[in-house]
Amino acid sequence: MITTEDLTRKFGTLVAVDNLNIEIKEGDVYGFLGPNGAGKTTTIRMLATLIKPTSGTACIMGFDVRNEPNRARRAIGIMPERPGFYEEMSGRKQLRFYGEFYKIPREKLDPRIEELMDKVGMSRFIDANIK
Repeated sequence: MITTEDLTRKFGTLVAVDNLNIEIKEGDVYGFLGPNGAGKTTTIRMLATLIKPTSGTACIMGFDVRNEPNRARRAIGIMPERPGFYEEMSGRKQLRFYGEFYKIPREKLDPRIEELMDKVGMSRFIDANIK
């Protein structure tokens, strides 16, 4: 279940999401439709705990995205519009991005990235941008 109450996100003076109230029950299929700049991506980013709301609340399966982001994150899956690789990021930054999303501590994450890149023979490409 996903619920929001007066969920708002501002970027300076721009109000990207303004007092959004939704309730999506378990098993429902829901889509965000609207023109560019309507707040669809910002809403998803708040629900995914990637950015914090300016005000209001959002809960995923009962877990508040602001106060319990790790628990909320474990309850969701995200399918981005574009592939999961960002061409402007190096392989290292890409792997760190996903590792940090799952709250893997940096002191464990960096050695693990090195280990995996060695294992697949890609170490020399780790700092090159993804193409």
